[in-house]
This record gives sequence, structure tokens and C-alpha cells, in this order.
Amino acid sequence: MSYDDKSDFVRVRALVNGRVQHVGFRYWACEMAERLGLTGCVQNLSDGRVEVVFQGKPELVNEMKEKLRYGPSMAIVRQVIFYRERVKEDETNFDSVYW
Repeated sequence: MSYDDKSDFVRVRALVNGRVQHVGFRYWACEMAERLGLTGCVQNLSDGRVEVVFQGKPELVNEMKEKLRYGPSMAIVRQVIFYRERVKEDETNFDSVYW
């Protein structure tokens, strides 16, 4: 979902630690973000964590933050660290990034 006015959007970077790679986490994160109408991206990090960056309406961002605390059924989320970031005005979708 895309909004023309993003003045009330918030953007968050989440670093998710635990058993979060090779369990469908990126696919799941894409599904959740798309359902909530968020934009951003998700990627595996070389240290075993998953990074999820997302933006949208504050209440929807908060819902995504809660979902990340549990992840998909095969994941074991041990820790999530959230950082606020500057909203990207030109972002229009949510992507899975491969390295």
C-alpha cells in the first residue's frame, strides 16, 4: 500500500537475533509487512541475525514490531533491537534483499 502523504509515518530498523535464518523469516516478514501496508526491506546478515527495515503509520509499525518479537513458527526469536530512522519518501514497496 502506498500513501502520498507520509508526514505522519515512522521508520524502524529491527535487528532480530536467535534462530532466524533458514526458517522462512524473510518470506514471513514480507508477508506481514505487505498485510500491514508497510514499505521497507528484510535481509539476512552475515552474523546470523535478520535485519528488517519498515515504515508506515505508527499503529501499523507498532503491530509489526510486536510480530517481530515472535517471528514465524519455526523461528526462535531471542532478542529484537529497534532503532528509529528517517522516513524514506520515495519508498513504495517491501522487498527481500539477498546478499
